[in-house]
Amino acid sequence: MITLQCQLEFQNTQDKEAVLDLMRRFSSAMRYAYQRLLEGEKRKDLKKYLSKLFDINTRYSDDSTFLTKSTISSCKERGQNPKKLIFGLRKLFEQLKKNHLTGKRRKELKAKWKESRHGNLYSRGDKSKQGNLNLRFEWINDELYLRINTGNRQYIYAKVIRSVERKNDKWIEFMFMLENAYRYGEWFPYSVNLKIKNSNVYAFISVEEKLPHITIKKDNGIIGIDVNAYPFHLALAFTLQKGKRGLGFKEKLPKNYKELLNDSD
Repeated sequence: MITLQCQLEFQNTQDKEAVLDLMRRFSSAMRYAYQRLLEGEKRKDLKKYLSKLFDINTRYSDDSTFLTKSTISSCKERGQNPKKLIFGLRKLFEQLKKNHLTGKRRKELKAKWKESRHGNLYSRGDKSKQGNLNLRFEWINDELYLRINTGNRQYIYAKVIRSVERKNDKWIEFMFMLENAYRYGEWFPYSVNLKIKNSNVYAFISVEEKLPHITIKKDNGIIGIDVNAYPFHLALAFTLQKGKRGLGFKEKLPKNYKELLNDSD
């Protein structure tokens, strides 16, 4: 899985404010769902209720509970108490609690806190929904836009701003995949997470990376390499096809080493 980033440019202030309002409602739904899940409520029971309470479609509400459930599981895996989680980054919260912070510095931290706490919108990828139902990339006049579902079959189109600075940039591959999807119907799922930073809206896209076809197999044996081994920071060992021990990195080659390497019995 790889994650790519791009900035979004809105056609007018009204469109941007509508998206920011949706992000605030989604973020509120996340915090509400988090508390309800900690209290033992089920994800499926929250789906319709969140949709009505925060005026978001059921897919958004289900995605909000999906994120919060993943957050709870992550806290437990790290041995942390999920009840002590603070939405909006604990570090900023602790800084804002300090009484000596005043003026411009406090204003800046408070703005960052609000962006982190209220600036979230997430939609899981779905191959059957042309990649993504609520946050979908579309080509318009040879330019890439993100179509944002704001509810009641209303959509806002934000232009994607993203430069390519190196030839092996994963964004190039993602563009190629999108182009093929629209030309030949080869849809693939990609998840999109919108966040705010310095009053700008950014999209973070998570997509399954296409790995190259495996050409090196264990037909001729297996090699193990350790690049942090003592004392030379490099160690190597391998076995032949049917498990017969091969040579190590520091071992001297025996006189019949060619026979050993060619021996597959």
